[in-house]
Amino acid sequence: MRAGRWLTGFLIFAALTAAASAQTFPSKPITLVGPYAAGGNVDVSTRILQAGIGNALGQPIVVENRPGAAGTIAGDYVARSAPDGHTLFVGSNGPIMLGPMTMPKPPYRWEQAFAPVSTLAFATNMLVVRPGLPAKSIAELVDYSKKNPGKLTLATSTIASINHFMGELLKLKSGITWTEVHYRGNAPVVTDLVAGHVDVALIQLVDTLEHIKAGRLRALAVLGPKRSAALPDVPTSSEAGYPDVQGVTFNGIFAPRATPLGTVETLSGAIRTALAKRDVIEKLAGLGSEARGSTPQEFTAFLQSESAKWAEVMKQANIKVTN
Repeated sequence: MRAGRWLTGFLIFAALTAAASAQTFPSKPITLVGPYAAGGNVDVSTRILQAGIGNALGQPIVVENRPGAAGTIAGDYVARSAPDGHTLFVGSNGPIMLGPMTMPKPPYRWEQAFAPVSTLAFATNMLVVRPGLPAKSIAELVDYSKKNPGKLTLATSTIASINHFMGELLKLKSGITWTEVHYRGNAPVVTDLVAGHVDVALIQLVDTLEHIKAGRLRALAVLGPKRSAALPDVPTSSEAGYPDVQGVTFNGIFAPRATPLGTVETLSGAIRTALAKRDVIEKLAGLGSEARGSTPQEFTAFLQSESAKWAEVMKQANIKVTN
């Protein structure tokens, strides 16, 4: 009888403690762990939102960059962190789905490792070249590669990133050929592209806009359904004759899988509040990105759809990553 009363009392105490913990979240600064080097698309978008999310939650936000292994070093770190909502992953296509799906022994699968919290921003994807390259359209670039076999070099942010997969998709649809050069983030890609060390990149507008406007890079196409307001004269891939060469680049926040639902929903609400601020919307738009939040349920459905699409591209292109 006493054992039963003790167990009942313990369960009540545990429930009250959990409720109190949820009510006091967050109780300390929150760390947003990024998968790429500072200065790239994911990092820039995160830092634009840093203050707004912190204000909505009432705690400072710390941004920490942990690049490497196609972004999965950062993802694995967060997946193994305490599921209390104070350590979060700023995930994008590569480290969330593309990297793990191409690895024979991935450190995680997003479905088992993470609780999707909210999307942050959707970036405009671009096909850009160094200005000295004699190609002013996708058709001319494909023609150049055929007349100069083995000469073109393609820079990608990392292996198994959305930029890598977009390049493979363009190869499938156009027959273009090039030598791939892989980096550790978008920022070093842009540096080498501007310097003329590499020829081509499929990359986000947020990373290249100032260089395109200054003439240091040439934009051949927007790899999406509509032209960019920042570059209204650049055609879409559909207008350029390649309607199937499109892809969505997203940033989003993920918590460790066992994070309580109440904490996840609190985080999601705070993020959506920050994304609704006019200055955030304008800053992201000025970089060619769209501020877009979501509920955890909406984000999960989106990830399931994107995973199916790119798994098919991986199969057709025979994309493999050995590490």
